[in-house]
Amino acid sequence: MLTLAAAALLSASPGARVELVFGGDVIPHDAVKQTARDWSRLEPSAPGQPQTSLNHFGWDHVFGPLASQFRTADLAVVNLETPLTDDRRAVTEELVFNAPHALAEGLKAAGVSIATFANNHCLDQHREGIVETRRHLGEVGLLSAGADRDQASAWRPLVVEKNGLKVCVLAFSRFLNGFHNLPGASAPHVPLVHYQADPTVGGLSETQALEQVRAAAARCDALIITPHWGDEYRPEPNPNDRRFAWALVDAGATLVIGSHPHVLQTIETYQRADGRQGLIAYSLGNLVSNQGGLEADSPLRDGLLLRVTIELTPEGATVASARAVPIWTENTFEKGRRRNVQPVLLGDERAAMRERLRALEGRDDRVSASERLALTRRLAVADKRWARIARPLPLEFLGEPGELELAAQR
Repeated sequence: MLTLAAAALLSASPGARVELVFGGDVIPHDAVKQTARDWSRLEPSAPGQPQTSLNHFGWDHVFGPLASQFRTADLAVVNLETPLTDDRRAVTEELVFNAPHALAEGLKAAGVSIATFANNHCLDQHREGIVETRRHLGEVGLLSAGADRDQASAWRPLVVEKNGLKVCVLAFSRFLNGFHNLPGASAPHVPLVHYQADPTVGGLSETQALEQVRAAAARCDALIITPHWGDEYRPEPNPNDRRFAWALVDAGATLVIGSHPHVLQTIETYQRADGRQGLIAYSLGNLVSNQGGLEADSPLRDGLLLRVTIELTPEGATVASARAVPIWTENTFEKGRRRNVQPVLLGDERAAMRERLRALEGRDDRVSASERLALTRRLAVADKRWARIARPLPLEFLGEPGELELAAQR
């Protein structure tokens, strides 16, 4: 009789490959929601009739710059760090989040496939908010893993078949902002793996979570774990998380892609005893947020898209290659003008500025000189950001501006 693990390997042929792109935290701070409102385009409607949006009430504008990356991957995954509810009475504060379902429509339109929903803000709109969030994600065609209508559903891995590979996604958080899961299995639930020194009601121990990981790995060719963990604003991973990440790979995870610190942290490869390569990214920073305010050089505005190719070998799924695409969050606000909080592909921006500077060479008029000075200053900030993003990562610059490559050792 075949074991579950052996049966999983028979679901795809060696050489099958799938490319994924991962983004960091999607946080709908007030300035982000204001940007969507300011850039919303509405179709004219008769008086008293509901308005129809031409760009998902501005969310297409917010996520649009990343569409070229999301749409060219087989699967695109982000961390949805907010409930989605359309209740106008929903309480939102500085650290209590909520967003309209149009945000999910904007993610889908930009090419996102999977929005994980397992983080410390899942209960910001209470347990009803979990159910409504999953409903909105399903309505727009976004797949999801994480908090759900009951405990069994929350811990059930998302299973996606792509290019002949069966890919599973298992999401969990390590804290709940003082909230807790209700006892029993029937209430809306956030998959939680508490820290040993800080147990939270309704969570699993690391030992229990590893059992879930082994069971999930037996169901698929490649298992992706997306933990919400770590210490905010610190560039180094929490030592407890690093130890646990290695255990997750040993238990069957092909990729471990973390979130929550809001700054970039280490990316590393980890080789299991069977020789297969796993990849761990402790934090990709923010995908979009208002963190860092108007400080142009803030590390809180740095981020990364991580493109990973998984290949099936005779021994099982392994990381064949990985590329990092630096991003940053533009945040402009001028009185009387539209707010703009929007992620930017840093490599493309640097290339465009250099091209414009080349076009200005030889011009000695006052307008050209002023533009050249402004561009030179902006490029210096962008170059500094690029170096800061690259510094903590085991990455090499290759070829095209805007791309970094991590050579995964087979």
